Amino acid sequence: MLTKDRNEVLSLLLTGARIIDLAVIEQAYASVDRLDTPLNKVLVMLGHVSQFKMDRVLQAESMIRENALSPDTAIKALRLATSQQLSFEDALATLGDEHKKTQLLPTLSNEITSLLLEAAVINNDQIGRALKASLENGMQMGRALVFHRDVSALMMKAAITCCMLKQEEKIDQMSALRAIEIVKKTNMTIEEVLFRYDICPEESGQGPKVYELFAMAGFISDSDLMECLELHVLRGRQIGQIFIEQGLISPEVLENAIVLQGMIADNAIKAYHAAEALRDAYSKGISIYQALGELDPPVTPHVPSFSLNQLLVAANVMSQKTMDSLFEGLELSSRQVAKKLLSANYLNDKSCVTALRCYSLNTEGFIGNRQCAEILRHCISYNANLDEQLAAWGYFVPNRMHWIWK
Repeated sequence: MLTKDRNEVLSLLLTGARIIDLAVIEQAYASVDRLDTPLNKVLVMLGHVSQFKMDRVLQAESMIRENALSPDTAIKALRLATSQQLSFEDALATLGDEHKKTQLLPTLSNEITSLLLEAAVINNDQIGRALKASLENGMQMGRALVFHRDVSALMMKAAITCCMLKQEEKIDQMSALRAIEIVKKTNMTIEEVLFRYDICPEESGQGPKVYELFAMAGFISDSDLMECLELHVLRGRQIGQIFIEQGLISPEVLENAIVLQGMIADNAIKAYHAAEALRDAYSKGISIYQALGELDPPVTPHVPSFSLNQLLVAANVMSQKTMDSLFEGLELSSRQVAKKLLSANYLNDKSCVTALRCYSLNTEGFIGNRQCAEILRHCISYNANLDEQLAAWGYFVPNRMHWIWK
């Protein structure tokens, strides 16, 4: 049984509770062998996990090995304990009925695994292994497939996204399979594939989904998001409620996010304002309106987003004089501007796409003008990867918002 291996249980708990990444744990195994020291002590010694968090993880691990607690419940309790500085006992007591509603009995086949199977991403043996792990540990099938490296996180996200789009009747089965196969072949994100291959391009002006605000504010990780979206696909429950049931957010955070969504839709604030206010309201224990009022720089006056021309000049990629000579009197779309700069050798393919992606994030309200210009300047000056720079600078923006060009 999987839960009888202590290090595997620790890995499951540490990754499931968002305390540490699996890659860091795997690196730590070299020190385990070299120092002849248990994994939990090595992780603390190397500074990857605090003793406060490890004590709670070890308590959860002990209860699992004694069959006194399921891994699924332990992970939820650890999330509460580490985020709210609670003892493990208090976190368990805090887990009420709301956190027990997403228990889902896994089956050999579901909408997500069937799509991956038909696209030849996984086989029946791998599904069987994931089902066994899911039954023993309470993790979702998708998470089990990723945990055992049968499916990459990139591919799992693609499958879940396609299943959601199918449920929303935005794509059919053939389009979903085509998208999955392209992701498998090219290693592009699903959002880029949907855009570049015109399968289901994102519409402008949609604003952030409620769970995207959670991610932008730092409440959830990519793995948390996939876990909850998987539950959403398979159970059909309201997505915000699933995050509460999984111990990731409080009802107040959900209520605030919904209020902020309405304000974004009314053009009163931008998405990056909403994310900052959502985070501040929680961390400072203040109302969402007070958090908005304390933003620096303030929400008002409203600052228009850059045009692509303005963004390139602000980022010192192009001079205003050159832009005037090329485009004065012309009314061109962002794509047309980029194509003209590309053909004139002012931009190469990579810098052109990076500029358009930054422009899209700025236009859709996910990054402010100054920050967007700084990131674009850095990426082009140092030939840096945009995704890596966004993560390094602390911008957790939805990938779908990179791919809205007109």
